[in-house]
Amino acid sequence: MVGKKFMLVDDDIDDTELFTEAVGSVDASIRCLNAGDGAEALEKLYSKEVNKPDLIFLDINMPVMNGWQFLSRIKDDAELRGIPVIMYSTSSRASDFREALASGALCFFTKPNSFGTLKNVLRIVLDHMHNDDLDKVCDAIHQSFKYKRN
Repeated sequence: MVGKKFMLVDDDIDDTELFTEAVGSVDASIRCLNAGDGAEALEKLYSKEVNKPDLIFLDINMPVMNGWQFLSRIKDDAELRGIPVIMYSTSSRASDFREALASGALCFFTKPNSFGTLKNVLRIVLDHMHNDDLDKVCDAIHQSFKYKRN
C-alpha cells in the first residue's frame, strides 16, 4: 500500500484526529489529507500542489459545502469523478445510504462508535484496495458489521 493517500472531509476535529490516528495505526504508509468542508476539499483537489487521493471519506453535515453538495460537484467533474468516495457519517438513516449510492458514492457507513471498529473498517477497505475490488467494499463492510441499510 506504499504511496496511498486518503482524504477525509469532516468538520469535526475529534473525528478527524481519531480517523487519522486509526489510518496510521492500520497502515503507517498511508498519507491522510484533511478538509473541514466540501469547499476546502475542492480547493485542495484543484491545487497543483496536492496529488489526487486514492479514496475520499466524506461526512454529510458540514458548513459551507456539505457532503451531498461536494459529492455532486466531484461526480460532475471529469477530472475528479474517478476518485472513489465513501460516505462516512453519524447518520444511520437508510435514505442516506440509498442517496449516497444513487449519487455515485462507493459506499455509506455510519461512523463506528469505537476506535477498534474503525480500524477494522479501514482494514476491510485496504484489503479491497489491495485486491483491486473496491466495488465490493460496501457489502464487505456491511456484512462484517451487520449494518442495516433498508
